[in-house]
Amino acid sequence: MKVRLNRWYNAVLTTLLSVLGYGCSSSYDDTIICLYGTPSADYILKGQVTDEAGMPVKNIQTSAKMISKTEAGVYTGEISSGQTDESGRYELKYEGMARSDVKIVLEDIDGEANGGEFLSDTLDVDFNKAVKVGEGDNHWYSGKYELTTDVKLKKKQ
Repeated sequence: MKVRLNRWYNAVLTTLLSVLGYGCSSSYDDTIICLYGTPSADYILKGQVTDEAGMPVKNIQTSAKMISKTEAGVYTGEISSGQTDESGRYELKYEGMARSDVKIVLEDIDGEANGGEFLSDTLDVDFNKAVKVGEGDNHWYSGKYELTTDVKLKKKQ
């Protein structure tokens, strides 16, 4: 008796799950879209670097980096880099997810030239302040964003 009940129970359960599985996999327009991936966007990190007097500083090394602190130490991975132009402007490109460990690192690489020696600085990238400038695809790619951060560097004493 117990064996019959188990066979009947298994047959009903198999039929029910088969019907549910088929119903979940079909669509009205015969198009099945399978999405595998990670949400991402294109970000342009830009701004102007000036000294404390407000004068633009050229040839400052600007880098977008992932800086993560773990028990084993500090991990640094460079994403994008460049230098400020004649008017102190920089532009870095970052493709990926908005992450809390992305930083902009500014370093004076030319010493006394271009207005004196400046202290390095590190800025947190706040992706919540980014402005959307391009549309996404309504799936994993959410579009193009710009984030402007101006920086005043202090001179070395």
